[in-house]
Amino acid sequence: MNTKSIRFRILFWYSLTLFLATSFIFGSFYLVTRQILFQQVDKELSVHVTKLSEIATRQGASTPGAMFKQQLYNEFSNIPGMVVVLLDHNGSILRSSLSPDTPYVSFNFLFEQAKSNSEIIFLNQNVSNVPMRFAAEPIKSGNDLLGVMLVAHPIEAIQKSLDSLLDTLVFVLAILIFPAILGGHLVAGRIMRPISMISEKMVEISSEHLDERVNNPRSGDEIEKLIVTFNSLLDRLRESFQRERQFIGDVAHELKTPIATLKSGIELTLSKTRTNKEYKQSFGETIIDVNRLSTTIKNILDLAWLGADSGTHLDNHFDLSAVLSDLFEIAVKLGARKHIVIKTEIEQAIVVNGAEDKVARAILNVIDNAIKFTPSGKSVTISLRKKGDEAVLQIKDTGIGIPKKDLPHIFERFYRGSKVAKTIGSGLGLAIAKGIIVAHHGSLAVTSEVGRGTTVTIFLPLNKS
Repeated sequence: MNTKSIRFRILFWYSLTLFLATSFIFGSFYLVTRQILFQQVDKELSVHVTKLSEIATRQGASTPGAMFKQQLYNEFSNIPGMVVVLLDHNGSILRSSLSPDTPYVSFNFLFEQAKSNSEIIFLNQNVSNVPMRFAAEPIKSGNDLLGVMLVAHPIEAIQKSLDSLLDTLVFVLAILIFPAILGGHLVAGRIMRPISMISEKMVEISSEHLDERVNNPRSGDEIEKLIVTFNSLLDRLRESFQRERQFIGDVAHELKTPIATLKSGIELTLSKTRTNKEYKQSFGETIIDVNRLSTTIKNILDLAWLGADSGTHLDNHFDLSAVLSDLFEIAVKLGARKHIVIKTEIEQAIVVNGAEDKVARAILNVIDNAIKFTPSGKSVTISLRKKGDEAVLQIKDTGIGIPKKDLPHIFERFYRGSKVAKTIGSGLGLAIAKGIIVAHHGSLAVTSEVGRGTTVTIFLPLNKS
């Protein structure tokens, strides 16, 4: 068995906890039983040792031995096996119901234990291999120790009962622990079964089988939560793979057309000798395709930036008002070809955080889009103002507008609306713009009405310093 597996650890801690808990319960039961059995013996011993201590204190050590033995007989004639010993202040035996040659009795130990206490103490000690329960009471006059009175009673029956009880408890514990461990093994296996199922399913799932899912047990526990989380991860992975496949396909398509056109144009130009005028015309057509390739590659690089170090420039800040002033001049040149009027309403000294070139690229993409879809003779308005702790930038055109069915998709990569099929573009401009703005902790909002125009609103957090 793998000792590092979760299943083994569950079994180990379950078995250890069960063993300790059962041992504690059995041990407590044994100690309580022992206390109850000795309680009555201690009570009787207390009465006897107190009475004898009073006699010894009243009559003193001068009491003749015969008289002392007679008193012992009168006191304990009906109690077989009772032992009485009187020790002086040095621990020497003054009177004893035992013969002097009785083996295996350590009165010194009993004396040392008793003289350091002011009350009766109870100790177990064997007398001639017979277990006895001793009650020892110090006899004092003020603070002076006169002696120690020892009274003992046989506890052989009690000791045998306790030994038998202890053997029974150990035997029961040994019998219970093995079935409990087996049950713990089965429980651990049942607990780990859903996790093993997830592991086996994960082995089966690859990039080609992302539609597979782990069955939800509907158990309402952590296992169900794990399975739901894992299935959600698979959903995100599948969407990511689909987006990447679409992205690669779209990029390949965007690059394939200009490269094919460029190649065929060059091959046609080289197919025969041409005049300088024809070469110039051919190179002019070639540069158009090269520009398209350059734009597409730049867009792809911007998309890569959004997924890589897009958050590394947020500590920088720049004057957004100044950037818009520069972009206004570019917008005027772009609109001049179509006789589009560019209007501005720019509030000055608005500073935001981030990479100036990237934010400028995002705004220029939106402006270019507005000009591209605005008919000749119309206008585009660019406005910038502060609102709370945000800079609010609006780019409003008077163009063809966006149909409602296309509006939710305009920020998707390579998406081109149903009314712009004949307009040149890669479908990456707005996707890049949104990605850059979101990377700068901003947001975009779009409202549009077909035939009346579109308004794109960009929100960027102001620089607080």
